[in-house]
Amino acid sequence: MMLKRNLFIQFFGPQIMILLVSLGAMAYYAWYAGWVAHRDERVKAMYAQDAMIAKLILQFDGSLRPDAEISTVLHNVQKEEDVRVTILALDGHVLAESDADRASMSSHADRPEFVEALSSGEGWSERYSATVHNRLIYAARAIYREGKPLLIVRVAAPYAILRSTFAPASREELIVLLCAVLLVAGLSFLLAMRVVRPVAEMRAGVARIGSGDLEYRLPVPALPPLAGLAQDINQTTAKMREQVRSLAEERTLRERILESMSEGVVAIDARQRIVDLNAAAIRLLGLEDRRITGSMAYMVLRRADLLALLDASAATDDVVEGELHGENDGTLWARVTALRDPSGVRTGTLMVLSDLSRLRRLERVRQEFVANVSHELRTPITSIIGFVETLLDGALKDSETAERFLRIVQRQTGHLQTLVHDLLMLSRLESQAGGHLETERVPLGGIVANAIEVCRARANAQHVDVRVTIPETLQVQAHAGLLEQALVNLLENAIQYGGTGGRIEVTAEQLAEGDVRISVRDYGPGIAPEHIDRLFERFYRIDRGRSREMGGTGLGLAIVKHIALIHRGNVAVASELGKGSVFSIWLPGTVVS
Repeated sequence: MMLKRNLFIQFFGPQIMILLVSLGAMAYYAWYAGWVAHRDERVKAMYAQDAMIAKLILQFDGSLRPDAEISTVLHNVQKEEDVRVTILALDGHVLAESDADRASMSSHADRPEFVEALSSGEGWSERYSATVHNRLIYAARAIYREGKPLLIVRVAAPYAILRSTFAPASREELIVLLCAVLLVAGLSFLLAMRVVRPVAEMRAGVARIGSGDLEYRLPVPALPPLAGLAQDINQTTAKMREQVRSLAEERTLRERILESMSEGVVAIDARQRIVDLNAAAIRLLGLEDRRITGSMAYMVLRRADLLALLDASAATDDVVEGELHGENDGTLWARVTALRDPSGVRTGTLMVLSDLSRLRRLERVRQEFVANVSHELRTPITSIIGFVETLLDGALKDSETAERFLRIVQRQTGHLQTLVHDLLMLSRLESQAGGHLETERVPLGGIVANAIEVCRARANAQHVDVRVTIPETLQVQAHAGLLEQALVNLLENAIQYGGTGGRIEVTAEQLAEGDVRISVRDYGPGIAPEHIDRLFERFYRIDRGRSREMGGTGLGLAIVKHIALIHRGNVAVASELGKGSVFSIWLPGTVVS
């Protein structure tokens, strides 16, 4: 409503002002023209009175009548016409006066009407009279005889009478003017409202569109110019909506791409302010949140090596790369390049960060693996070579010594065979990780029973009692052979480190959503906390010497972990010194093949 009122005032106000000024000027012109015409008519009448009076006061020979007769004529005219009559000589002296004593009156030679009448025959003026103390309008006329002026006759009428006779006509003109103003104002109002209403609606609609409602469309008014304008605005709005939608889709796609990237991306403008960065950059740089957008880069990226790369990139047009070392063995590879607009002007800097920590860890694991395999192979191979050389040097002649040496060679060869078997199994498991795994729904009790049977001889030799608590109906979605191998490794580990004459408990339970947890518990000496996190690493042994003497390869638990992982499951261990350990395999309710 306020918008429409303001618009109406803006649109209709100037029209009314123009109308009033125009009509006022016209009215004033009409009034003034009427006044001039009325005045001129009155002056003409007064000129006629001058001629009539001249005839009454002049004799046939052109001389003036006696003063008494002239005075009577003047008073009669004054009484009938309500005018003042003055008879003037050509030198301006008053010869007769209807309203005053002529003897007391000064010369009228300087009066405007007298001067004009003397020069042109007729003259008039409007001024204040000191004689009668009133504003009068004068009309003077020269009286000629045979072409020569004899005297001047002047008639004067009160200005108020002239105004009063003109007033009725002025009132009529004023009434007509007011009617015309009202009529034109009404028509202008209707025309203004016809324009203002749709314009106000269009302004409100444009404001709504400007606030972001690009689905809104302006109503099309009846006025053709406004209708065309509304249609053009609607078409422009539709194009804007499509452009905004396209930009939003592009922005969303860009954000999704950036968010899905494992590399960190940081965009910095020419003023060294951070304009955008993705979640990977926040994680790799150890930043808290994304509200740092708009902050100065040196206030956020407080790393000397990183800022040095940015400075180097600012000083050159080439790509700048470098390795960044952080805490906890974190290593980043930074690639910094210039951002340019279509004209080639540099507008900022783009920094891409790659996490090399996993690569470095894999390199370290590979190095450790090679070292461990070399170490594990060197000991039995060295023993075998040594005893074979001893036998070749003559120990074969001593049957007892030869037999003892050959048994050692046999034991070391078995250790090599076990090591190669475990390495091959690990290799097969790693090749299957993330690939296709043939699984089926199988009873868990049967798999556990088969694993216990494989370990029965070693358990009996160690006098270890194996107890099983598994629901008969419990089934798992798994590869039966791999799961049995995992349980065999856990059982052998428990028999080996649980102590002679101990007890092993194998339990299983079904968790939420069909998940299954299988646990193998021993009551041995337990495991110190500093070893827990590394138990499932390859070749990791708590007591290397004792493990090797007992025939362990250090790969059993690593195999268990890989078997659980390719089932989309996991492993866990809980231990307390002096109270034994619990190794668990968690399998999901449904294994994705």
